[in-house]
Amino acid sequence: MRPGPRERAWFARDVVTSVDSSGERVLLHLPSGTYLGLDRTAATIVDLLIENPDERLAASALVERYGIPYERALGDVAAVVAAVQGLTAQRVNRGRRPTVAGVRVVAQSWRRLSWRYRFTAILATGVMVVVEVGLKLVSLSRLARWMGVPLATDQAPPPVAGPDDLGILTGDEQRAYWALGWVLARWLYDGTCLRRALALGWFLRRRGPVLRLGMIDDAGPVAHAWIEIEGRAFNAQPVTATFAVPGPEMPS
Repeated sequence: MRPGPRERAWFARDVVTSVDSSGERVLLHLPSGTYLGLDRTAATIVDLLIENPDERLAASALVERYGIPYERALGDVAAVVAAVQGLTAQRVNRGRRPTVAGVRVVAQSWRRLSWRYRFTAILATGVMVVVEVGLKLVSLSRLARWMGVPLATDQAPPPVAGPDDLGILTGDEQRAYWALGWVLARWLYDGTCLRRALALGWFLRRRGPVLRLGMIDDAGPVAHAWIEIEGRAFNAQPVTATFAVPGPEMPS
């Protein structure tokens, strides 16, 4: 969701609905990396807005479903939209502004890399461009499938935080891992955990990775993204619970 006219207040591609470890519905707001707990009515409103972002149509559907006055339904829809807009105001990072001096420093750093790392860094940059464009144009679930790291649809215990175990990776995969870190440290946009997970998942897609989402309550309602491969977590943080994104076999 981005600030703008009322009729363009809701962008379905910016949100993911999930369930936490207690079975409660949760909305993850991707641009801000935060989440919002949903009661039954709010969850219904979110589902309606994902299907069609018109607030008036969502309010009419609430009237038909629950028999409440239209003005009350419209107010409930507006409250949900405002709550998600509040997440944007709290945490959206606008990214870095490139400068001539900064470009010079990055170029000097790139020239110090070996030719193998240079090539891999260029490839990682291309992957990050795809991730950035995808996050702006399609839903996370679709982008994750395209990148070869689908969203997990099952609950799992929180991962054990610690250094990533690179021992299972080949030499080429390890080089991609470090080259991606080099690119993200210099990326124009905020190198969020979600961007890292999607890009790393693409490099490791032949291993069947899954994208997992969790919550870090100690830092506020902040969501964290990481990938799991063969039972090992990459970019894990101490999360209090994991999310499960509804799949075909799970009720929404």
